[in-house]
Amino acid sequence: MGVMRSMRGMEHEGALSGSTRAHGFGLSPRPGRGERGFGGDGSNGKYGTNGESTPHPNPLPDRGGEGAANQTDVTAKHAEHAERDGKEATPHPNPLPGRGGEGGATATPRAGRGPEQGEDGEARFLARAHGGGNCFLTGMAGTGKTTLLRRFIAERTSGVRDGRLELGAPRGRVDVTAPTGVAALNAGGMTLHRFCGMLLGPQPGQSNEEYFAILENDRRPSVRAGFNRVRRCVTLVIDEISMLPGRQLEFVDFLFRRLRGRDVAFGGCQVIATGDFLQLPPVRTDEAAAYDWGFLSPAWAAAEFKTTVLEQVRRQDEAAFVEALGGFRVGRVWGDAARLLHSRVRSNPPAAMPRLFTHNVQVDKWNNFQLEGLPGDESVLEAEQTGPELQRGFLTRNLLTPATLRLKPGALVMFTVNKAVPGQSEPVFVNGQIGVVEQVVTSGQSSVASGTDQICVRVKGGAVIPVERFTWQFDAQDPDSAKFRQFPLRLAWAMTIHKAQGLTLDSAFLDIRAAREPGQAYVAVSRVRTLAGLNFKEWFKGIFVSNEAVEFYRNLN
Repeated sequence: MGVMRSMRGMEHEGALSGSTRAHGFGLSPRPGRGERGFGGDGSNGKYGTNGESTPHPNPLPDRGGEGAANQTDVTAKHAEHAERDGKEATPHPNPLPGRGGEGGATATPRAGRGPEQGEDGEARFLARAHGGGNCFLTGMAGTGKTTLLRRFIAERTSGVRDGRLELGAPRGRVDVTAPTGVAALNAGGMTLHRFCGMLLGPQPGQSNEEYFAILENDRRPSVRAGFNRVRRCVTLVIDEISMLPGRQLEFVDFLFRRLRGRDVAFGGCQVIATGDFLQLPPVRTDEAAAYDWGFLSPAWAAAEFKTTVLEQVRRQDEAAFVEALGGFRVGRVWGDAARLLHSRVRSNPPAAMPRLFTHNVQVDKWNNFQLEGLPGDESVLEAEQTGPELQRGFLTRNLLTPATLRLKPGALVMFTVNKAVPGQSEPVFVNGQIGVVEQVVTSGQSSVASGTDQICVRVKGGAVIPVERFTWQFDAQDPDSAKFRQFPLRLAWAMTIHKAQGLTLDSAFLDIRAAREPGQAYVAVSRVRTLAGLNFKEWFKGIFVSNEAVEFYRNLN
């Protein structure tokens, strides 16, 4: 179920949430002192909303002068799809308890690298993961989940621990998967469905046995190859676990048990789940359906995951900003935090500042508008693609880099991969870094050798970096799989919140008024590294968070 917490006015205090209902927040100091607030609890069913609207007990006018007694609850497809208005929202009657009345479901986040708590959490996860047990690695955005997971994978595959080769340390292959194409490419793996050979997974009303029988009789190579991967898998990573529906997780558990011949969780395969259930929610094919959270699946309980919550925020280092983000994540913005965030409303940001939108149509419109306003000729650079058509289509749909890259000198661009040079301590460029196109140099020019096209990009500090084409491959283990060769850039005046997942931005201009997926607004806000770099188009009326996810994290403590 989702909750949207809505703002009633600048004098009123409340909170934000989203199992798909509405809650509000404002700027007064703290609840319980004559003010009222909303929290993130309560529902009338396992996943859905009650569809009714309850007026706020003391609505105040917003800046437009109109009272807002209730807000519209909007359900949606996943962040890649358009979102539609749905049922009305119900303010939550009972705020979650916390420190001094303004805490959230998890411990207060810490900024920077100071306390040993962060290192203790990382050591605890590594010990558990290397010990072979099922693990769940989670935490706020920017706490280093991806970095820590990469460290575990490197140590497991090499046998090196803390820079030393340990002869007795377990070694082996780690299979990395994720629920969606974008997440799988970001993680350097494949989709969980493809890994398992499970195609689309069981349909509503279809039992595990019925769907397994269909797969057994399917002679397609992709299904056979997936079954073989399941049989030989030792450690399975499911990154961005929040986006995997519980029904799909349940079938993956069933499939592993059946194919491996062991009636224990995931057939005895070690499973490491990573992600944050308070960020992007499970994928839905029907926007009217309730969110099917993985942690509510019987398979989650059977796995008996040992949970590590990373609390040390690395992306941001301003204590007040980090604390405000921690409250925002669980739908709680009180007093000082609300005032802090409200101070970042900016109606006229610099044109060169990246903008985050909820819909692709907004992104395309703004990028095209900015590009057309630049003088000079436009260069149209097409990706070089080879391999099976379906695999090429997957890469085209899911890569951050477009198949058709349109540029001019002066265009604002973002790097979409990391590039490092051996022996250099600093990377040449990193994923999410912003720059401006200085020149597009093609092999058709007399001064350039054939096949050495370059785009020269000026980055912060004044350095000009020559950027060459980069090759992505559908399956690194299969030399015949599709390849996608393109400059690792994209226009950066605007992008969707969904495509910004995993990025760190120095600054951004956010329009999150239409962010109707639980956690979608938090994903946007938490991309920005500093408070000074955070800019809101308007003071939004509310955000969506999941009640079930808030309760899940509260119970972890």
